[in-house]
Amino acid sequence: MSKSNLLSVFFLFLVLPSMVFAQQESPQQLFQEGTRLYIAKDYAKAQESFQKSLDMDPRNSTTMTNLALAQFQLGKKAVALGLLRRALAIEPDLLTAQQAHKFILSQMEIKEVPHQIEAYESARKYLLQPIPLTAYLAVTGLLFFAAGWALLNYVGRRKKALTEESALPGFPVLASLYSLGFVLFTCLLLLKIHDSRQIRGTIIEEHISLQTAPGDNQAVVLELYSGAEVLVLGFQDDWAQVTYPGSLTGWIKKSSLIMTR
Repeated sequence: MSKSNLLSVFFLFLVLPSMVFAQQESPQQLFQEGTRLYIAKDYAKAQESFQKSLDMDPRNSTTMTNLALAQFQLGKKAVALGLLRRALAIEPDLLTAQQAHKFILSQMEIKEVPHQIEAYESARKYLLQPIPLTAYLAVTGLLFFAAGWALLNYVGRRKKALTEESALPGFPVLASLYSLGFVLFTCLLLLKIHDSRQIRGTIIEEHISLQTAPGDNQAVVLELYSGAEVLVLGFQDDWAQVTYPGSLTGWIKKSSLIMTR
């Protein structure tokens, strides 16, 4: 093989791949580029950079938050709200996402539709959403060991008192409180796990008709509005079956949704 052929082979199999790899931007580089463009108020290009970064690192809640802010600046408030809900589903204690979520909600007028305020949805809003699953796991574990230690300690003191024929120890208040706390947090932990498995989406259209069946020109049962969050039960072709919590179930176009989780 001639020298020129050897050089060609070397270039194709060693040099060219390394050049292509070097030209590829990392999620961090794209995030930094998006941040620079956002500061420069070039929100369209910032959105593109953040989206590319998120495509490479889909569960990065910080990138998701910045993408939401860029979408908000481009006038896509409902899309921004959906992205922030997704970011908070991944990292509930992310302060920037919390603040952005609160701010964007203040800038939107989400029209409510007739529905019953369910106890579960209230518990989700105040107890499940703001607290990470790991926190519930940690507290439940600590209460389990604390209750076990307190009960064993009480049983030991009672056994000793019976052996020595002395006065029995009083009611185990501490052990009872630990046990009650363990039962309560176990229930909350199970609810948190259940909630984390539910699929939710945010309506991004100005308003959308909730239909009785998938397909065009079906009977309308309800109107849903931009920013409303719904439970997603399933999909059929270009349609999604959803439930507005405490209200009705029906079908809407998939394109009118951004998935929250």
